[in-house]
Amino acid sequence: MMMHKTYRRDDDGTLHYREAWKDKGFVVTHTGKVGTKGKQQARSVKSKTWPNNPTATEQLAQFLAQATADGYRELADDEMGWAVLQIWTEPDGPLAEWVLAEGTGELNEKLGWLGLGHYDGYDIGGTPPTESGLEGTRINLFCRVVDCKLGVKALRAFGREHDLIQRTLIAAREPGAQHEYALAWAPTKKIKNFTF
Repeated sequence: MMMHKTYRRDDDGTLHYREAWKDKGFVVTHTGKVGTKGKQQARSVKSKTWPNNPTATEQLAQFLAQATADGYRELADDEMGWAVLQIWTEPDGPLAEWVLAEGTGELNEKLGWLGLGHYDGYDIGGTPPTESGLEGTRINLFCRVVDCKLGVKALRAFGREHDLIQRTLIAAREPGAQHEYALAWAPTKKIKNFTF
């Protein structure tokens, strides 16, 4: 699916998103302030039913031209930060199965509809911190985000929605090679550091 994601800061420093993609016989546009669900519109593309409408390619090109004219632009990977949701679970247990089969898709949807970014892969290994009192393994879900603070907030909300909050840590890394991952949230104050 071809998707254009563009961003612009207003005079107050607030980051806004404007994105568009083709979905079946429509081009969908989604706009708002980063961290909010924003507004969505769908316009049908050229077809037998709508022969005078522009094609999806034409509509997406128009979208990108207008976004650029309005001061929006696509961000390079090195301009985006990272947020990591670390989930502690038994290997090959039902929670691990859900996280990898369905949870990653739901996390990607949550980030996307808030204009924050996207889920970008996972790794598995290591044990939960001793301070958690839990046994098992770690699943790290990596997310590319345009705002680390709002990304952490979204990951916390995702954890609450799925009753994972006592089994998670969240770390973030600001854009730029000089930055390292830092603990952004833990279920207990006893946990002071983030490790993979």
